[in-house]
Order: sequence, then C-alpha cells, then structure tokens
Amino acid sequence: MLTNKEPESAESWLNSSSSAQPYVFALLVGTGLLLELVIHFYLQITIVYTQFFYLIVVIAGLWYGKKAIWVAILFGGLQVIVAIIITGVFPFESLIRAAMLFIVALVVGTLAEYRIACHCEVVDRNSELHASQQAFETANKKLNLLSSITRHDIFNQLTVLLGYLELARDRVSDPEVIQYIDKSETAANTIQRQIAFTKDYQDIGVQAPQWQNLTRCIETITSLTPLNTIRVTIELGTLEVYGDPMLEKVFGNLIDNSLRHGEHVSEIRFSYQQSKDTGLDIVYEDNGAGVSDADKERIFQKGFGKNTGFGLFLSREILGITGLSIKENGIPGNGARFEISVPEGKFRFG
Repeated sequence: MLTNKEPESAESWLNSSSSAQPYVFALLVGTGLLLELVIHFYLQITIVYTQFFYLIVVIAGLWYGKKAIWVAILFGGLQVIVAIIITGVFPFESLIRAAMLFIVALVVGTLAEYRIACHCEVVDRNSELHASQQAFETANKKLNLLSSITRHDIFNQLTVLLGYLELARDRVSDPEVIQYIDKSETAANTIQRQIAFTKDYQDIGVQAPQWQNLTRCIETITSLTPLNTIRVTIELGTLEVYGDPMLEKVFGNLIDNSLRHGEHVSEIRFSYQQSKDTGLDIVYEDNGAGVSDADKERIFQKGFGKNTGFGLFLSREILGITGLSIKENGIPGNGARFEISVPEGKFRFG
C-alpha cells in the first residue's frame, strides 16, 4: 500500500530509539573484532586501516553518548596488544590510532549528549508554551464572551434610555429641560458609538492574516457605500497584500473620512508606487479639503475628530498587525493623500 510518508533521514535513523539498536550495534562490534583478529592477528598484517572502527565509535557516540569511550578503548587497546604480539615492540602508530579513536568517541559522545539535553529542553519548553497558549486561548474566549454579553446588555439599556428620553421630550415644553434631554441623547449616542468601536477593536488580530486582492476588496466596500456622484478610480491591478481579515475596513474608513470631512470631494483614487525604503506604497487620494499640517498625525489618535474619532486610529491598528503603516502627506486645500507602506514580503501580484 502506497503512502505519502517520507522516508526517515539517516540522522533520524541513527538517533532513533528502535529496539533493533542493540542488535545492530552488536553486529558492528562483532564485525570489528573479526576484522581485527583475522586481518591483524591471524594474517599478521600490521597496518590496519581504522575507518571501520571510526564508524563503530561514531555510531556508539550517537546512540550511547560518552559510553562510546569504552568502545574506543576496546578497539584501540586491542590494536596495541595485537601489534605488540606480532612485532614484539611497542607500536607507537597503533597507540596514536587508539588515541584518535578515544578523542573521536569523547567528542561525538559529548556532542550527542548535549544535543539530547537541548532536545529535551526544547520539548519541555514547547510543552509549556503549548499549555500556556491553550490557557491564553481559553481565557481570551472567555473574555470575548464576557465582553460580547456585556456589550449586548449595554446596548439594550441604551436603547431603553433613548426611548425614555424621547418620551420625556414629548411630555415637556420647558426649553431648558429639552436642552438637557438633547445633551443626554448626545451622550447616549456617543456611548453607543464607543461600544460599537470596542466590538471592532476586539476583532483585530483574532483571525490569522491572509493574502487579499485589494481591487476586489475596495470594490466590495464601494458597492456598499452611498457615494452619490463621487467617482472612484482603482489602479491597483492584481496587487495582493498580506493583512488582517479586517483590512477592507481600513479602506472603508478612508472613504468615510473623505465623505465626512472632504467637504467637496468628487473623486477618489487608489493607486500604488514602488518605494526604495518600504517596498511598496498604496496611495489613497481625494480632491477634497485635505488635512492641515497640524492634524496630519493627530487624525490617527484615538478620540480625535468631530465624530467618534476611532476610524483612522482603528485603521492604523489593523495595518500594524502585519507590519504595515499609514501616514497622511497631502497638501492642505488640495485634497487628502494617505500612503500605506507595505514592506517586502507582504505584497505580491496575483
């Protein structure tokens, strides 16, 4: 039966805890002893190539750590003893070979034990990280649920409050009291907008970023927005950006900003330009009143503006999830111009 499982690498085979390890190792040691006794002792060939013994020592080091030193002593000492028996003199060359086997066993065994210790530490940390991640996800779900329930209850109470305020307005004629009711309604509506903002802000970063076609994204937004006679030009081609799923809300906020504050906007244009510093800039332009120099950075602060003051602040937060940034650099009186900087690796052309 065919499967898609990839074959194990040589390293994973050597370091596996297979039950066959002792038998394989015993076979290697037996082969080494046979070569030593037959070639060196029986045939009396004094020069023995030790590459095979290095193989045994290395495998022993990988499997059993520093215990491989005993294997190196076995084969190194055996070479020296057999050489003395054959030649009758102390063999310095065999002693050097034995020393090399010992050094190899020590180095490989030490590295193998260090690798195993590091591997165990990584496994332990991954387990702790996984447990922490699960705890975080559980806590996050509970907090989101609590936030959702609380937000729903507050909305319901605000609806009741606004209803009673409307009834109170119909039953009073005192201008001063009506003025108080108007201020109360304004405060209640502001609270509603702020609560709605918490819903949007809560959703940022909840879902994994994804590649999004900007032309399709903007077309979706403009189809749902009452633009009246405003002409929208999209010159983005097949450009795709890796961003939070709420990315289309960024463009919706920019269009809403033009509609609310542009005063005489009749054209909106989306385009892009290559940038040496950031990689690529997405450019949003309108022909409205523009943004004053004093407000170019303040418009991104939470609470700034005539309405909720959350739109552009929220846009910057959404873009920041995947390392994108936004700034306004238009000429006051000649229209707004927003640049969204997209770093390399976060954009592509489909």
